[in-house]
Amino acid sequence: MKKILSLIFTFAFVVAAISAQNLSGYDIVKKNDDLPSPKTSASTATLTIHTKKGDRLREVIMKTKDYGDVKKEVIVFITPKDVAGVGYLMFNYEEKEDGSKKDSDNWLYMPAMKKVRRIASSGTESEGNFMGTDFTYQDMGDRSINKDVYTLLGEEAVDGVDCYKVECVSKTKTEKNPRRIVYIAKKDFVLRKAEYFDRQNQLHRILTTSGIKEIDGYMATTFMKMENVQSGTWSVIEIKNIVYNSTDIDDSLFTVASLEKGRIR
Repeated sequence: MKKILSLIFTFAFVVAAISAQNLSGYDIVKKNDDLPSPKTSASTATLTIHTKKGDRLREVIMKTKDYGDVKKEVIVFITPKDVAGVGYLMFNYEEKEDGSKKDSDNWLYMPAMKKVRRIASSGTESEGNFMGTDFTYQDMGDRSINKDVYTLLGEEAVDGVDCYKVECVSKTKTEKNPRRIVYIAKKDFVLRKAEYFDRQNQLHRILTTSGIKEIDGYMATTFMKMENVQSGTWSVIEIKNIVYNSTDIDDSLFTVASLEKGRIR
């Protein structure tokens, strides 16, 4: 399954002419995973974090560049002042033909501490909340589709869009959310909704997506809401100013040094 950031950035519009009876759960997820993406993308986003104490707003810059064997992505916070300059850099490696995949490399830069910290791509640290949101570090990175076992549960409409309903069960039972149910649109194979279950098989979080539109031949998901039904908190990512295939995204932006020097704007 493509990571949460790829869902935000790109989806090519695909019309499905094959009935659900001819597609397995794996086939459906693979079609979502295989949707073409642009060489580069750039955007800004507003993050709203809702807790019992009220709402917090944050603005970020996001950039990606696909090098074929690795996709490099960076997120930098620009407001408010207490998080300005915080940066998260990810190297997400392509899955090989034999199904093997190198774990992603991830770095978090905290300007207040003037320190870069490596974030593990799996395990407890990766399952922690990303910068106080209801999205985890794991949500922000690539997930190999070979990590799960898939079952097509049927079809169900989400906001009036007919979707395939697929159960995804992790082969590693120790994960924070070892079971997910995803709702992938029949008409374009874009994710419309996902339900995350904890180790006790209780519903933990619900992701909903909207604002899906075509930009320069690609489908972009511009609004994502992750709700923690157990804590009552939720977080929204609203994407703006999306630009695909720009030629002025320099390779040097995707380095720890650029995060430390505040070069990414």
